[in-house]
Amino acid sequence: MSFKGGIASRRTELIRMLPEPLPDPGVAWNVPKPLSVSFPLTPALGERENHRPHCDKPSRAGISRDGRQGTLSPRARAGVRGNKAPAVSTLLGVLRFVTVLLFAAVAHALALARVHASETAGTATIVFSNTVSPTAVGPERLKQQVRVTAETNALPAVATTNAVSSKEKSFDWKASWEGWNGLHLELTRKTLIGRFLPGVTNVEQPILGNLTGLSTLGTTNYRLRLEEDRMTMQIGGRLAVDGAAYVTGKEFQNFDNGFEVRRALAYVRGDCLLVLPVSYELQVGYTPNQFYIDDSYVAFRNIDLIGDLKFGQYQAPMGLDVITSSRDITLMEPAAVLEALAPGVNAGVQIGRPVFDQRATWKLGVFSEGGGGQDFGDATKNYGRAITRITGLPIYKTDADNPDATTLLHLGLSANVLYSSTSSIRYRSRPESHLAPYVVDTGDIAADSALVAGAEAAWVNGPFSLQAEYLHSWVDEHNGQQPGFDGFYAMASWFLTGETRPYDRQNACFGRVIPHKNFDWGKGGWGAWELAARGSYLNLDSADVHGGRLSMLMTGVNWYLHSHVKWRFEYGFGHVSGIQPEGNLNIFQTRVEADL
Repeated sequence: MSFKGGIASRRTELIRMLPEPLPDPGVAWNVPKPLSVSFPLTPALGERENHRPHCDKPSRAGISRDGRQGTLSPRARAGVRGNKAPAVSTLLGVLRFVTVLLFAAVAHALALARVHASETAGTATIVFSNTVSPTAVGPERLKQQVRVTAETNALPAVATTNAVSSKEKSFDWKASWEGWNGLHLELTRKTLIGRFLPGVTNVEQPILGNLTGLSTLGTTNYRLRLEEDRMTMQIGGRLAVDGAAYVTGKEFQNFDNGFEVRRALAYVRGDCLLVLPVSYELQVGYTPNQFYIDDSYVAFRNIDLIGDLKFGQYQAPMGLDVITSSRDITLMEPAAVLEALAPGVNAGVQIGRPVFDQRATWKLGVFSEGGGGQDFGDATKNYGRAITRITGLPIYKTDADNPDATTLLHLGLSANVLYSSTSSIRYRSRPESHLAPYVVDTGDIAADSALVAGAEAAWVNGPFSLQAEYLHSWVDEHNGQQPGFDGFYAMASWFLTGETRPYDRQNACFGRVIPHKNFDWGKGGWGAWELAARGSYLNLDSADVHGGRLSMLMTGVNWYLHSHVKWRFEYGFGHVSGIQPEGNLNIFQTRVEADL
């Protein structure tokens, strides 16, 4: 184990990195370059006193100045010996402290050392933490939240000894209000380093001070702790309020103008490492006239071969515009073909993962009817279904200096095999407005099974995007007939203010739009403005089933006041045929929505 360039030169370089003069306690600063130390995790480190670091595999290498892994030295494998002489004692003290810093690399090698100093109730704390990989998600990201803290002004009971107090807290809850990001809770496990390395719970000030340049803090001992995030939780909610007015012929009934709470949801989500590494979410709330359970699941991430294993009730993986959150789709409601033929929120189990460096995804799941009401999706009851979806990104170009210059081509295929336990299958749709009644409807079809296949595509070039989907259903009726129902939509959108539609490569769908400037009347910020138009067609008239046909043209203006606040204005024209009543529809609707 060694400092590259020697202890004296490393101390001089590290002190030169720190601000001059030294900031007051309570002010945090960052070391501008990695701590250039080469050190390994000794084999015995995680085995002493039956304690192990929480990472999946012990680290086998340290990190050098350029971030490359080093190799184990014979001296490192030998571990730390007892003190033999004053000079040796000083050197071993330095080596012990460097070994302690290694705990900050429990999940990954220490890529960057950050030093924070604070003072509360006469106690200052220095924190050394590892860098979190920007590509890590879920529990994998949580595993990297590892810190080594050195607390000054140690308690008298342990200030002069390296004994570990039996009254030390093992876990600590932290809560913070993150504004529009809601309430965040974090459960941290704190462990005195002495439980892993007896003799290094307290480190004398000259050793730590000489290494960090913090000798001016004026304390004599530092109590060293390993801090690991074991559970995170975010609590928030969503509210969407709709208003609509209709101009129709006299033949159409129940088209009542009005307002409604389209969605009012509360959610809890996060990651956990307490028993098994999982992600979780619970989302419940209200949609008109019914209790609703939306995305509520437990997911085990990054399992060999199968990827993510997900249990619960959530949107089944079919249809780009319904897999995308209702908060992030371009128009207020999905196209009529998706409402009629695509599955909605179902209960089930699913596996899948992104592959080829997140340039493609695959998912496979089995589902049944879930609890709570149905927001949209096919109207069949008491069923079981198997669904698969594969997607690819043949074109994906980004510019780190200009994220809004993204160019991508998304392609996808999906299939849904449905079996009805009541020998009844049904498809229906509203005219892309939730306050309106259903205008096309097959009624109950006497059939045991149906196959639905879908294709999807999306093109994004900076602020401009195109998106289209096609679905076809084949139904096997008891009387031997095989009606086929199908439909499609094509949509275009353009951000007048230059933003682009963010793409989620993990789930192959679109994400939350972030305006360049939030709406601020006093400072001239106008948020983001988007123009959109969509044409769609749905045919539920085939063989002996006469469910009607619906053609729609929907146009809209979206105003993103903030990334969490949106106001939509839409006008739609529709034509219903093949079913009574027939005729034209004019729809004027708006939605105000916000989420935390």
